Amino acid sequence: MQWLRDKDGKEFRLDDGTWAHIQEFHPEITHVELIASILLDPDTIVRSNWDAQSILYYKQVRPNRFRVVIVQTVEARIKTTLTTDKIKRGEVLWAKEKPTD
Repeated sequence: MQWLRDKDGKEFRLDDGTWAHIQEFHPEITHVELIASILLDPDTIVRSNWDAQSILYYKQVRPNRFRVVIVQTVEARIKTTLTTDKIKRGEVLWAKEKPTD
């Protein structure tokens, strides 16, 4: 088990079983440091539309490609990671400012 922090200093537990699941089913997440970097420097943070206790941390990795870390806030644990083509609907809790020209 490991503890990882988000950009605001909140800590989330990454259980060994969850890490094993991520390695098996989400091989694009190659190391724990990648999860940590998404939590520390996300582009957008969204409260899940389908589970109010889940928060999704999005990091854009290329056009129409985002890596996502999903955390469960009540238990302060990382549920899973995934890669998706868009930011899902939900309450935007925080978004990085886009640079202006």
